[in-house]
Order: sequence, then structure tokens, then C-alpha cells
Amino acid sequence: MAHDPRYHQEWPEISKYVRLLFNHHCARCGKDCSNPRNSRDLLQVHHIDENPGNNQLENLIPLCSVCHLQIEKEARLHAPHAHIQHELFEDSSYLESMATLRKEAFERYGQKQKNSISNMSDEEYEQYLNQKEWEE
Repeated sequence: MAHDPRYHQEWPEISKYVRLLFNHHCARCGKDCSNPRNSRDLLQVHHIDENPGNNQLENLIPLCSVCHLQIEKEARLHAPHAHIQHELFEDSSYLESMATLRKEAFERYGQKQKNSISNMSDEEYEQYLNQKEWEE
């Protein structure tokens, strides 16, 4: 498969890191996607600002495929009117709601990984990824 130039060359590793950081849970619905049984259980990583080139951790949020589709639809529907989105985000703006959602999900699911992944050096994380690839 050809590389999409909008995404960082190391997007697969970045995306994997975010999923691990949140312990394979969807930040929106809380679904545990660690053992997907079908396409609805796949955990994807969403760019909050819709910019695939912005890979700052604060801009990345794990979502199951169902929630990802709903949020993408909502974001596109209201893109020109981000300050008045109502359907999924009630009275908050999309960016405010996504930042809050990410923070709350990390507090719920990320804590399980706090003593391991979030405290790893780059070298330790690289070794961890290599070990996980062999296990899978």
C-alpha cells in the first residue's frame, strides 16, 4: 500500500503508541478494543484538529471505528461553524469537547499504563514495540 503523503512517515508507530497509551480503549464510548472481533471493534487514532500532519500527543485521540465515523461526520458537518456545534458536542465547540474527551479518557484508561508506556524513554518504547510485534 502506498504511503499517504498527508501522514508522517512513522504514522503506524505513532498510532500504535496512542492506542497503547490509552490501553486500547475508545476515548468516547470506552469500548475495550484490545481484541477486535470485527471492524466495529477496531481502534483508530483521530487527529482532533483534522490535520494529519499534526502528531502532537494532545491532538491524537483513540476512537473505535464507530465513534470515529460519528465524530468525523460531526466535524465535517460543522467545520465552518465549529463554535455552534450541537449534535455530539452539546453546547461546546468541537475542539473544546475533543480536548475534554481526550483528557477524561486518559484519566480513566491511560492510568493503567502510567507506570509503563508513558514513562518509557524513546529507546525503551522502541524495544517495547519490537517485543510486542514478536508476540503478535
